[in-house]
Amino acid sequence: MIKIFRPFLVLLFCLNSYINVYAQNNILSDIKYQVGTGAYVSGKTPFWMRANQYGIVPQQGPFFTLQGGVYREYDSTKRDFKQIKKFDIGYGASVVVNAAKQSQLLLPEVYAKIRYGAFEFYAGRRKEIIGLTDTLLNPGSYIWSGNALPLPKVQISIPNYTSIIGKGLISIKGAYAHGWFGNQAYTDGYYLHQKWLYGKVGRDSWKFNFYGGINHQVQWGGYAEAQKDNTFSTKNGYFSADPFVYLNVVLPIAWRIPNDGTYTDFETQNRFGNHLGSVDFGVSMKTAFANISFYRQIPYEDGQMPEVILSMDGNYSLNFDLKEKKQLHQISFGYLDTRRQAGELTKFARWVGKKETHFGEFQNYFNHGQYIEGWSYQGNGIGTPLIIPNKDLKENAQFFPDRIFTVDNRVQAYSIAATGKLGNYGYLFKSSLITSLGTPSFVREKSLKQFSSLLALNIPLEKLKLDSKINIAFDSGELYGNNIGISFFIVKKW
Repeated sequence: MIKIFRPFLVLLFCLNSYINVYAQNNILSDIKYQVGTGAYVSGKTPFWMRANQYGIVPQQGPFFTLQGGVYREYDSTKRDFKQIKKFDIGYGASVVVNAAKQSQLLLPEVYAKIRYGAFEFYAGRRKEIIGLTDTLLNPGSYIWSGNALPLPKVQISIPNYTSIIGKGLISIKGAYAHGWFGNQAYTDGYYLHQKWLYGKVGRDSWKFNFYGGINHQVQWGGYAEAQKDNTFSTKNGYFSADPFVYLNVVLPIAWRIPNDGTYTDFETQNRFGNHLGSVDFGVSMKTAFANISFYRQIPYEDGQMPEVILSMDGNYSLNFDLKEKKQLHQISFGYLDTRRQAGELTKFARWVGKKETHFGEFQNYFNHGQYIEGWSYQGNGIGTPLIIPNKDLKENAQFFPDRIFTVDNRVQAYSIAATGKLGNYGYLFKSSLITSLGTPSFVREKSLKQFSSLLALNIPLEKLKLDSKINIAFDSGELYGNNIGISFFIVKKW
């Protein structure tokens, strides 16, 4: 694996002298700190108190939490020749201590980053959301939603849209990364391969902008003690991880895999690793009363790409950012549909007279035959929280608790969220309704529903120079259960 990252090491070595000189005057400047403390009062933590919180909120309450962080962001002021500096350094670290029956010490973020022009390199844990979506109000990006503790990884990227044609007429951003899942419940020492590329058509000053792109994630390599006797899927418990495998992981085309016993039957008949991601499209429009954006994220798994455009499976969002910031600032409507998974011919496919290429080959979103944990990290789903992990369900709704990530990936979910201000108090409201049919191989006898809602109030304590937040949330349903809870935070930033 060292050879793969050799270019990054050479780059860091070449920059070392410059960094040392730069660091003496700049690396300890413009640092921001924050400390917060709070308490959750509930039995089972309500759904929207845990979702999209990067895995730092336990499922069971009550508990007390203490959080702190230190950050240095890039200097975005135009100091040098009225231009933003080409080279800059940033870093961040945060710690969370949860005191309860089972206390936790977590490090959600520990990273260092380097920017040179449009490019950025970083190493460590860092909070991210990947995909075209509203990052404030939408329930989360389909594939990488900020729902689990960040994976440690190294990444080189163009993090912001950068013009390549016509001074902003066409812009792109993208990334290439390698990450480590480490040791999970059933599999040890496996890796993440990740890349994404997105484009934007239209200058920032235009009324309309169009967006499109794709992201690709792969879980690969590792060892599964529970599968060491499974000769179909493993070699004495090991999943293949050599240079040829990595080439297949990076370029998932129709490679000819040797059928000479070097690799398992599972790998020769399918692919190396667990491939998944989404194809995303979007449009934004500026009007007199609001900036409006619409996004669709279309899921795919294990290379079943051609049919995803025809399928109506997807994560949809419609967002309004109002120009007049009165009581209501932003409002978002979301819809998630994952019911078909190539198992049903859509009306659109019938209309165009074309059958999906992989019709009948169920995709089984977020589950996998080799990686029992599925698309999760440290027990929490990496993708949309609206597909609930099996372990988080009510006990009487769980099935195969030790052999599958989720038994509810065929869902139809509606959501609404809004943010605004009432006097000096800011508010955030979220609400969702999930209907689950089970999975392609495990169809529930009847669909199960789950309703969840949250109201958060930000209350500035100006005399004390503090910020405070109160969250009130409740659940009602057959999946996550009936729960109610309240939390209170006090935060100091300087």
